[in-house]
Amino acid sequence: MKLKITLLLILLGFSLGFGQTINPAHVINLCSNQTVPGKTPTTNVYNNLYTSCSAFLPLSSAITLYYVEIESGTTFTFTVTPNANVDFDFASWLNPNFANLGPSDRGSQNTVIGVNIYDVGLSLLEPTQLCEVPGAAPPNTGVIPGMVRWYDVVPGDGILIAIDHWESSVVNYDLSFGGDAVLNCSVIGKTYEVCDWDRDGVESFDLNAIKDEINNINKTFTIDFFENQADANNLFSSNYLQSPYVVSTANSPKTIYARFKRANGLLARVTEINFIVNEVANLPLTNLEIEVCDFDQTKNEYFDLTSIEPFINNINTAAITYKYYESEQDALNDAPNNIANPKNYLSKDKTIYVQITTNGKCPFIAPLKLIVDTLNFPPKKMDYSEFCAKEQADGLVYNLEESIDYFIEGQVKSDFEITFYNTLNNAIEKINPITQATNYKVAFNTQETVFVRIENLKGCFIVSELYLDSKQRVTKKDLYNTACDPYILEPLPLGYNYFTEPNGKGTLLKPYTKDAVIYGRRTIYIYGNSLFVNPDYPDFNSCTYETAFTVYNNDCMIPKGISPNGDGQNDYWDLTPFGVAKLDIFNRLGSLVYSHGVGYTNEWNGQTNNGGLLPSGTYFYSVVTLNGVKTGWVEVVREVK
Repeated sequence: MKLKITLLLILLGFSLGFGQTINPAHVINLCSNQTVPGKTPTTNVYNNLYTSCSAFLPLSSAITLYYVEIESGTTFTFTVTPNANVDFDFASWLNPNFANLGPSDRGSQNTVIGVNIYDVGLSLLEPTQLCEVPGAAPPNTGVIPGMVRWYDVVPGDGILIAIDHWESSVVNYDLSFGGDAVLNCSVIGKTYEVCDWDRDGVESFDLNAIKDEINNINKTFTIDFFENQADANNLFSSNYLQSPYVVSTANSPKTIYARFKRANGLLARVTEINFIVNEVANLPLTNLEIEVCDFDQTKNEYFDLTSIEPFINNINTAAITYKYYESEQDALNDAPNNIANPKNYLSKDKTIYVQITTNGKCPFIAPLKLIVDTLNFPPKKMDYSEFCAKEQADGLVYNLEESIDYFIEGQVKSDFEITFYNTLNNAIEKINPITQATNYKVAFNTQETVFVRIENLKGCFIVSELYLDSKQRVTKKDLYNTACDPYILEPLPLGYNYFTEPNGKGTLLKPYTKDAVIYGRRTIYIYGNSLFVNPDYPDFNSCTYETAFTVYNNDCMIPKGISPNGDGQNDYWDLTPFGVAKLDIFNRLGSLVYSHGVGYTNEWNGQTNNGGLLPSGTYFYSVVTLNGVKTGWVEVVREVK
């Protein structure tokens, strides 16, 4: 219970001067019209704070200091509500001078003995009472004990509240506000955070714009900024910061101090202003790309999207996080449908979008191009014609490099590394290549597959196949036949044909036809051409081979007569063995009665050119054969009935 001391005021003559400097760092700035939970005050350095009605008994040193500022409204109240039945006191100052704080203009040091009312503060129900002296009890209190008159305020006013918990018991309390005043929240310590989008390591802050933002509605404060708190607390410091204020990422976060001065020049408060410049992830100088090889030629391959991350991490010191999206808009919206398995992403050629964040902040979107490298041509399989190889005594020698233009479809050879292998596994593993690719020998009657690895400058490759079938060339020796029997041409292997003239000219002699029956002396040409095997072979596989042989058949006797009576014997004059090129038959008078051009065999049976029947008799002939011109006579014998 407080002692009542009244006469001491007279003794002191109320002539004492009171003053104490308040350190703004000891003041809790409030920014709420809601109930504020308070803790039990603890002893502090202030032991000379008085109410206006108590010049002899200060508040105790167990106080908590609060400060509020008015943003709008005309009336302001507050209520301190203990959480237990404990006596609290208070003092408050409207627009106080922290450098020389005198007696409060509102306060209560009343007693709760016999009253049992524990709330203290300002009330709209108290019309006149401004202060309650130590130990005051009704009727020497306001209408409500512990409550005194409200403040009439204007925007920009500040109120310092000292809550005195002078009893020794530990009890918390609630501090709530009333009236129609709205507290100014913008002047409480504030943080400004930006991203270093241009990646130059610094960003500028407009201090003038910040002044306007943190001032009250009516802009009643003069605000200056300082590097250190001591300067900000000094009303006369003039080394304030200029705008714009530059902060580097290395010095972030950076704290400066805002000094609020009232129009009367008094210090209102000092507030921290924090500047944070967040790093933005650096990217490589080149565009983000991932290229994979289309080994199966589907133009659809699996990508490890995270393979770009080490390259970005290596040029950044901060922690970088990544999200991958198929849609740029989804990436901008930080949508939840990001790619779930970026290490195994199946895709064709396309662009996806990477959300890149530094230390959880400053996300930005970078395009990532996915490229499926197909080498622009597929793997192929091709037979290497034996006609394009060089024949040796025991095998064929191939120049494997002759096939390269075909396999790369005419592209520039220097853009590829091309090697040849005996097995598919060696080609894939790129081991044990064929060292003599231009002089590769295959023994006769042997088939081999050579695997051609074609690798581009980016390391992507395909494997084509080249089939080699080493066969000896077809040759025939000259043939001699002493009898008057024809020579029959035998069938040839695939790729070979018989011709009557060199270089595949003249007549094509096909086995199993009448052209394959050879009479007399005849030179036959065996012409080999890979296009006989496949007319679509490429240039490297288009080669020829030729050899010839001569058939020598003994010259047959030209028949001396015919008996065209239809009995099937000697009805026709058969000159088939002679290879007739031209035939003329004359009567005894020398008149031409029958003629035939190339290809005559046994068409004449005693008729004229117009189909009439010649009488029996002797006729004379001139025939051009394979072995030269022959002349003589032939007898036509018709049966006399």
